[in-house]
Amino acid sequence: MKKSALWFVFIFWATSWPAWADEPGFQFSKEVKAPPRKQEELLAIRLDSEVFASTQDGLADVRLLDGDGKAVPYLLRKLQTTRARATRTTWPARQLTARPLEDGGLEITVRLDEGDEDDQRPHPNGLRLVSPLRNFEQRVRVYTSTDGQEWERAGEEAVIFDYSRYMDVRSDSVSFPETTARHFRIVIDDVTLEQQSELLALTRRLRGTEETERTEQVMIDRRPFRIDRIEFWREVEHDRATGDEKTIYPVSGHRVEKDSKKHQSIVVVDMGRQPLTSFELQTPDRNFSRHATVEVENVKGVKSTWEKIGEGDLSRIDFKNLKREKLSISFPQSRNAQYRLVIDDRDSPALEVAGIKAEGNVYEVIFMAAPDGRYRLLYGSADADPATYDTAAIQELLGERFRPAQAELGTQTARKGGASPAFKWSKLVNNPLLLGAVIALLVVVLGWGLYRAVKRMDNLPGE
Repeated sequence: MKKSALWFVFIFWATSWPAWADEPGFQFSKEVKAPPRKQEELLAIRLDSEVFASTQDGLADVRLLDGDGKAVPYLLRKLQTTRARATRTTWPARQLTARPLEDGGLEITVRLDEGDEDDQRPHPNGLRLVSPLRNFEQRVRVYTSTDGQEWERAGEEAVIFDYSRYMDVRSDSVSFPETTARHFRIVIDDVTLEQQSELLALTRRLRGTEETERTEQVMIDRRPFRIDRIEFWREVEHDRATGDEKTIYPVSGHRVEKDSKKHQSIVVVDMGRQPLTSFELQTPDRNFSRHATVEVENVKGVKSTWEKIGEGDLSRIDFKNLKREKLSISFPQSRNAQYRLVIDDRDSPALEVAGIKAEGNVYEVIFMAAPDGRYRLLYGSADADPATYDTAAIQELLGERFRPAQAELGTQTARKGGASPAFKWSKLVNNPLLLGAVIALLVVVLGWGLYRAVKRMDNLPGE
């Protein structure tokens, strides 16, 4: 049994050492070149091609360290293209008075009461003059005051109008800078306008069959500008994601192969595992249309096949005034080292491939940077697990439209020996060599015990 115990210790050491040693450190690092800052700032680092070339598909092997070598929490996100969308909140003016001016204008004063200053609409930045009239044009000026005595101009003079006589165009709102004032003075010029009637009275005098006199009468209607109500509004802009932001990634190289049996041109494209979403063919040829597919290599054991991930028609029509082309094929995001662009030539001459343009998604790391902090990005580990950080504060700041400052990555540096790997019991327990050795040892021990039991039974005296 002593020999069995020694064998067990040896097997345990021999099988557990690979589990300990196979946990590699991060292979590469890059210095983070951050802009100067006097206070804590939100920084963003865009990952480049060198980072993608050495990381896992899900970017689990990316870490951010400060100058003391401590881990820095970060948020990894795919960049989105955004478009500003305005949300308008309106409420009616309640306390208002009006009086005519000597020059024919109208002055309206409005005082915001307490109900007009809740959390959703604390300060207006515009108002609307709601009128039932059509076909008008009025000049409007807005003044503000904190006490109702001294007035200041709010914004520029505006024109509200309705051009229904010509087309369906109407504008009855006046915008001004956001203000905390509670008193407003609205001045409208010439509220009583003379409007020419659309009917024309024509009088003709004849002598015999000849016209001796013609009189035209145009009716003028003096119509006051009526206002049904005044509405204040507050407009807030929010960013709305409209799609993934794209960038051009460098192509390591390409070569063209011919398949004469299938009448195909195969363009093999070497990439650096960037997160690609489309390829664009660059060719000087004109007036063609070819079906093409994008393929990636799928390795299962010792068997390797090419799997289609995207397809489409590549075409360029250039004849006289007709110019139209579509030279790109899109596909779901893919991170592979090599791709194939298979073009069906049929019996037509093969296209001349001058180059390939690769486009893909953009990923960035966002973190809170100290005023005098220095940082390094570590990456490149086949067995690293995803880090889980508390990123609630970062997400809250991004939700409040705080724009992170852009930082850049420095030169890639290979790390000697990598980081000190941490021992993981999960890898030790799940090691197939260790499990096989333990099972084999248990079988030997069990067999040895049965053998000893049988020997003892043979040595017992008979009945």
